[in-house]
Amino acid sequence: MTQAFIEIALLAYDDANAVDIFGPLQVFASANELLDAQLPARSKPRYHTRLVSLQNQPQIRLATQTRVLCDANLADIANTDLDTLILVGGTPASLLSKNINLMQTLQAILPQARRVASVCSGAFLLAATGALNGRRATTHWKRYAEFRERFPEVQLEIDALFTQDGKYYCSAGVTAGIDLSLQLVQDNFGQSLALETARQMVAFYHRPGGQNQFSAPVKGWRELQHPALRKAQEYIHRHLAEPLDVERLADLAAMSVRNFSRQFSTATGLAPSRYIAQARLDQARWLLESSELPLAKIAHQCGFSSNEMLRRKFMQALKVEPADYRKRFSVYTEEFVHES
Repeated sequence: MTQAFIEIALLAYDDANAVDIFGPLQVFASANELLDAQLPARSKPRYHTRLVSLQNQPQIRLATQTRVLCDANLADIANTDLDTLILVGGTPASLLSKNINLMQTLQAILPQARRVASVCSGAFLLAATGALNGRRATTHWKRYAEFRERFPEVQLEIDALFTQDGKYYCSAGVTAGIDLSLQLVQDNFGQSLALETARQMVAFYHRPGGQNQFSAPVKGWRELQHPALRKAQEYIHRHLAEPLDVERLADLAAMSVRNFSRQFSTATGLAPSRYIAQARLDQARWLLESSELPLAKIAHQCGFSSNEMLRRKFMQALKVEPADYRKRFSVYTEEFVHES
């Protein structure tokens, strides 16, 4: 019996981000190791990865100044049995995406791949082909403004770790490429192998695509400079378990409700009610990651009326159940975590 391969090509170039290449490569290599250990020889396909240069370059120089050998160039993979093409990120990606000849070559190759993915600023290359027009996508948060200005037809998802729209996948910066690659493994072989691959890489459980790019509870928690606003802000974070309303916060700041809402929104970028909701969600995330508290206790401490309300808010914001989030991120092993 001839063993089949799942062909994956990573398109790289000089000054590409090293982790955008080696992170995904290690995911597929680790998955292969697990397949070899768990399954009879040649019973299922394995991943076959190639590093592909833009032109006929035998090697490229990464942003780390490391030189790596390439297996092929872009022309070599045309008209081949390609399962997945991954466009990696790097500082030159934005400039390369303006290269008309390169974009035309990519446009000819994209239809041949069953899946196409971008990591970090590699989304610029993919978007410049027009393949993402009308589709959901993401990129590194530092490149949002530039990306939105250049590609208004693309539905940019702020803060998402990765997106999938049809056969097109996009991931955020740096290690999000690992999360995306784990998702590709899951799509091929199921969740069990993806989770085992993540464990083997000491990545714990891989994060769902809806997960925010920023870690809780830092996002949104920046001490305000205005003394009155800071007093209200501190009150919010110390009294999350209690009912919180704008009238009470305005009184603490010695302002009218209208004036307080306006100044607080200007200072934080969020309306008071949105800030409170985000603070509760961030605190719940932190407790799920760092404590063994039952979900009911976490819901109460964070001001959610019930487990169901906590679940609903998690699904709405993060596209994941609280219990599943805990399994993926908790510093405690599964057998010591209470789920009720």
